[in-house]
Amino acid sequence: MKALDPAVPHTCATLAQLREEAFALFQGLPQEQRDLPTALPYLSLIRFTQTTELHRGMLEPSMCLVLQGAKTILIGKEITSYGAGSYVVSAIDLPVSGQVTQASRQTPYLGLRIALDARELAALVIDMQLAVPDSRRKQPAAYVEQADTHVQDALLRLLRMLDKPRDLAALGPLLKQEILYRLLTARGGAALYESVTAHAQEKGVSEAMLWIKHHYNQPLNIGQLAKSVSMSVSSLHHRFKALAVMSPLQYQKQIRLLEARKLLLTGKLEAASVAFQVGYESPSQFSREYRRLFGAPPLQDMEYLKHHEPSL
Repeated sequence: MKALDPAVPHTCATLAQLREEAFALFQGLPQEQRDLPTALPYLSLIRFTQTTELHRGMLEPSMCLVLQGAKTILIGKEITSYGAGSYVVSAIDLPVSGQVTQASRQTPYLGLRIALDARELAALVIDMQLAVPDSRRKQPAAYVEQADTHVQDALLRLLRMLDKPRDLAALGPLLKQEILYRLLTARGGAALYESVTAHAQEKGVSEAMLWIKHHYNQPLNIGQLAKSVSMSVSSLHHRFKALAVMSPLQYQKQIRLLEARKLLLTGKLEAASVAFQVGYESPSQFSREYRRLFGAPPLQDMEYLKHHEPSL
């Protein structure tokens, strides 16, 4: 397991100011409120007042900086623990497991999230003719890194602009572009750069990923899918796994099970009905695979979740 010092928060003055700004935005809101959207569609804040269990979910294209508290995340087969001053970033939709490991009502977990768009990142790379950052380590499409002072400073200026609508309209897009640039050129930015360029250049893989995401409840014929995106079966499998850290079939299975969990949480459908709705032909197979992913069969998992809100 890799650790980025979750127990000792960074004492950087900018990070402390970021925490203060985040606390101020949550003032007056119910303690139970976890997500806080802002005037900027791509910017939101996250707060947890207690630790969570390890839960499986979909990590959407985003960067999330820990301002206070600590988390553990499982990406592929690698577990990483990280705390204040570190962020997790991904340019693609990726099933991962996450857990808040340090949080309380007195000292809640605080996070700042920037939604990312692979096309926007690719356009920035092209427009600015960014070179591949120097990196000797191979990382998956999603990874954890410590935020340098440039990233923190840009985020602080963004938060302070929220109460200035005129400035926000004019400078918000420019600040976002700066943040994207800082992420691409920061230490570890090579992985983001490579996943963005691969997503843009590997048109077949991105199209296959999108098809699976939108048709997860349909049978997956790898031969037909490869043909539809003008790739060989072996090439699609190899390149897909390099980008998503899992095969197309594993990707589909995890999306199916995540969607099944959402449907079960509504309380309107029985497990067998949900199994068929997400594409399973056998309820028993659905139950086995559900238990393998979430640690308990559907009914037992739902009983647990009535008292423990799932989180990532």
